[in-house]
Amino acid sequence: MSDSHLRAVRADVPATEHCAYLNTGTCGPVPRPALAALRAEAEHAFEQGRANIADYDRFKTTVAELRADFARLLGADADEIALTHHTTEGMNIATWGLNWQSGDEVLVTTLEHEGGLIPAYVAARRFGVDVRVADLGRGGDPGAVLAALEAGLTPRTRLLSISHVSWNSGACLPLAEIVALAHRRGVLVAVDGAQSAGAVPLDVHALGVDFYALPGQKWLCGPEGVGALYVRRDRISLLRPTFAGFSSLRDPESCSLSGDFLFADSAKRYEVGTAFRPAIDAMRASLCWLEETVGWEWAFTRVHALADEACTLLGALPGAVIYTPRAHAGLTTFTVAGLDPVAAVEALAAQGIIIRHVPFQGAHALRVSTGFYNTTGELERVRDALAALIS
Repeated sequence: MSDSHLRAVRADVPATEHCAYLNTGTCGPVPRPALAALRAEAEHAFEQGRANIADYDRFKTTVAELRADFARLLGADADEIALTHHTTEGMNIATWGLNWQSGDEVLVTTLEHEGGLIPAYVAARRFGVDVRVADLGRGGDPGAVLAALEAGLTPRTRLLSISHVSWNSGACLPLAEIVALAHRRGVLVAVDGAQSAGAVPLDVHALGVDFYALPGQKWLCGPEGVGALYVRRDRISLLRPTFAGFSSLRDPESCSLSGDFLFADSAKRYEVGTAFRPAIDAMRASLCWLEETVGWEWAFTRVHALADEACTLLGALPGAVIYTPRAHAGLTTFTVAGLDPVAAVEALAAQGIIIRHVPFQGAHALRVSTGFYNTTGELERVRDALAALIS
């Protein structure tokens, strides 16, 4: 697509006019259609109230449409999608829903975010489950990654909890091969998709994953408080809901005061109760904008190409070390000799350049996120600002 397409996309994301927005890995900028949808629903509730039956029926339709939107993004079916509030909630559902026995094991890795790690460790404390940790280094060597995971799996391993794209190193792991390895050993796989959903093409059916959790507010540019969990259809009967409520039921009539009830026969059973309607509408608007206006293929290609540029430009700085391997998505993690990452982030923010620092291998590193709306010029601003700090 032409430069005019990029200009039109950036015009829909006003945050790009005020700063070099290079922190999508934390939160993506909100596009105009999402803000319009959020405002419209909030104003409707303010003016008309929130208890109208027709509005409730309309909201149920919107929720069903949002499940279908997430399903298209993931290459799944709508009945395999549960709406959540964030990746962490999805990882908790996937971790807590197994029938753990004392002595069972869950395997995690050195590249995981707390959103996947903490549910595993809490399950360990509650059920006597053992947590094993596979050291994947930076995650850039597929053979070494698979060897480390194979060495970490034992006959007692029930679940592998792993990121598709590491939040700290930026590595994009060979997920299809990882899932095949785990399944050969009878191990289920729960995937943290926080840094992959919206940054790389996804087909969860082809990948074979059992559970895939994702947020709306990062690469999908939605509001906070909306996410999704994919549960493979033949795992729905295996994964038990930890929390349950009216949203979990097959229908409003499928429970009684005697404790008889029927869960929904879809991943909807992992949903619990009330959702924030304006956020649901805004999330739908973001996904539709990405699919129909931005274009997924264009977005994925641009995210990856800009990450390549980031590695080249930032890697040329004196004393720079790029930690992100060649198999990456949209994150570039690096250090520059003589620069404190925490202080550097603050200094760049004062210049209207938004990046972040992350913990990595016992220290801190800088992390740049290249969204599809970013430009080479913005990456050059980062390079030049860091060069000035060095001098």
